[in-house]
Amino acid sequence: MSIANPTDREVVSTDARVGVLVMMTTAPQEWADCIRTLQGLSGVSSVRVATCEYRNASRIYNTAGVSVCEDWTISAAVASYLKSDPKLDAILLVTAPVSVPTALLDRSVRWIQDDPRIATVSFLSNAAGYLSFPYRNTASSFSISGHDENSLTRSLRQLAPDSGMVPVAVPAGSALLLNAGVMRAVGGPDATYDDQTKVSVTEYALRCARRGFQHLLDASTFVAVQWTDGFPPVEAGDDPTARHRLHTQDTSFPALYDAQKGSEKSPLAIALDVSRSKLDGLRVLVDGSCLGPMEMGTQVQTLALIESLANRTDVQSVGVGLPGGGVPSYARRLLTMPKVSFYDSGDLMFRGAPPADILHRPFQPDRTIPWDRWRGLAKRVVVTIQDLIAYRVGAYHRVGDEWMAYRKSMQDAASNSDAVVAISDDTAQSIFQEKLNIAPDRVFVVKNGSDHLDDTAAEATPIEMVEKGMAAAPFLLVLGATYAHKNRDLAIKVWQELRRRGHGIALVMAGATVAKGSSRVDEALARRDGDEMLVTMPDVSSEARTWLLRHASLVMYPTSAEGFGLVPFEAARMGTPTVHVSFGPLKELIDSPEIPVDWSIDSLADYAERLLIDPTAGKKMIASVLKSANELTWDATADVLVSAYRRTLAEVDRG
Repeated sequence: MSIANPTDREVVSTDARVGVLVMMTTAPQEWADCIRTLQGLSGVSSVRVATCEYRNASRIYNTAGVSVCEDWTISAAVASYLKSDPKLDAILLVTAPVSVPTALLDRSVRWIQDDPRIATVSFLSNAAGYLSFPYRNTASSFSISGHDENSLTRSLRQLAPDSGMVPVAVPAGSALLLNAGVMRAVGGPDATYDDQTKVSVTEYALRCARRGFQHLLDASTFVAVQWTDGFPPVEAGDDPTARHRLHTQDTSFPALYDAQKGSEKSPLAIALDVSRSKLDGLRVLVDGSCLGPMEMGTQVQTLALIESLANRTDVQSVGVGLPGGGVPSYARRLLTMPKVSFYDSGDLMFRGAPPADILHRPFQPDRTIPWDRWRGLAKRVVVTIQDLIAYRVGAYHRVGDEWMAYRKSMQDAASNSDAVVAISDDTAQSIFQEKLNIAPDRVFVVKNGSDHLDDTAAEATPIEMVEKGMAAAPFLLVLGATYAHKNRDLAIKVWQELRRRGHGIALVMAGATVAKGSSRVDEALARRDGDEMLVTMPDVSSEARTWLLRHASLVMYPTSAEGFGLVPFEAARMGTPTVHVSFGPLKELIDSPEIPVDWSIDSLADYAERLLIDPTAGKKMIASVLKSANELTWDATADVLVSAYRRTLAEVDRG
């Protein structure tokens, strides 16, 4: 039977018999609220109180349906409980006044029922030694804004991932679930240690461990220790005298306890990190070194992602590493977002940045990354692989050695990162085909959003269109850098074919010129004398790009290699249809049987002509794109990405 990752909807099995034993070590009146919350627990068959103040406690609690017993030592109280109820499955041992969530036992009792080897289950608590939460190894009064023990437990359980059963060296905390079957096998608490309840529990736990029984933490359940006389309770592992006493009994103690207490990579540390991120929100650092003076696709995507992350309640902060020169004009709206801060990262060092849960490079890892620095800054490192185009195409590199260096940077990123984000299923498949060194379960498909543009976006007429007197002329638009795989020369030939067929329409080509692997020569060869209605311009501003997308008759996008393919979505949101071939991510993301399936001039020209002369066909094409676009929002992207962050935080550090 599978017992991993139980959910908050599970309840204690009706055949489970759980008793509550309260070791009332302080004044009985201080336990009134504690007793009230314990009586409200689901699945509890009885509540017993063991106290040396029998008469006073009886006067207060016997009338409340609580049995006060005269066996006031832990060894005698446990033995008496087990003897009086031989069918008892477990005892919830409470050693200090606590407030417990009503769903406290929903998971832990099920674990014990399903696996009889489990000796004890501990819970997160504000004062539980090395299981203290949210401040690790530090007891604190419980005053987390907006939460009590019920709402906090609910939050920890509702947000994925569930840490499940977390192994710990010894139990800790003021509320522990003890497996009655294990106690019957190894004997309960030893009377020798009755003078110190915490020491008695730890000695019992060590005895269980020697027999191969297990101690677990439920890191999705929170118990609040109340501020009363004797707060905070001191765990045996943190008391020098108790440590010596227990070491004399079992020389292996406290080695593992101390190791888990200080470790940043143990299952306990991982579970505590995940739980803290659910409560306080993730601390994210984003490599924004791409945010230079020009705004192209990578910059658009990175900026939209940062904004979406910063708008989430489950993200505490977003630090952005920028190259020299400060925040570029197109990104200045980030300055108004209180969660966003900036750090110098021209050399990827994030100078002055605070510790983070996740450091994410949301674009190609195409340069050497200072892994030691990044791992010193963040608990986990995530990289995005947008595509493997330049990994596979040597023509984009000056010489073969540079191509090999680029490939090595990509390989190192996959090997050294804790997770890889692919922006489409097609890109993920390419990662697997190239056998990059990353386990399949560490590759997360997180598709880009497409709603960064809408019909309210500001526009500005490009000066080139004004100078040529073409601001009101119908035109086809090619948008994107001059990479050879963008096939801009094919767009010229399609335009020429449309002109031959009698369509008096201009062609506008906007985008940065790349130094290597450019289509400039092919474009020059494709041009003919008399192509005066062909306008070229460099990379344009956001406002000019919006104007072009909004006023174009068609967007020509004859690309043959993409990781995602954002242009058709941007165009559709501006009410403009796009001519492209159905392949890879564009086939994955846009479902339309009418889109061309090859790059022949005739098939592209035929489709373009149909869109030009038939408004219904254009609207149908736009509708097919927007059908996918409505789900491809940046909020949805951030939602999937944050889930991937938390899942990555819950896995072992690859560093």
